[in-house]
Amino acid sequence: MKSNSFGSFIQTIVISVPNENAEQVASILGIEPFEIIDNQARFEWTRQTTRKGDDEDVVFDLSRELGFDFEWRIDWDKSDY
Repeated sequence: MKSNSFGSFIQTIVISVPNENAEQVASILGIEPFEIIDNQARFEWTRQTTRKGDDEDVVFDLSRELGFDFEWRIDWDKSDY
């Protein structure tokens, strides 16, 4: 995980959503998918944190951004948090 040199770190979170929701997620997060595999669009979303391994806040922030109107999941193995 990259440090921003000010006591916090940049997390890169990989999110998968069904293709039919890709446009909506792109609009909400302001980013485009970096790949589409098996009918899933994958996004790399970045955020800052002061704690490494801060997975609880990642889930909270994404839930607040994306809500629960459609299926989304975090690929923790491909994410850097």
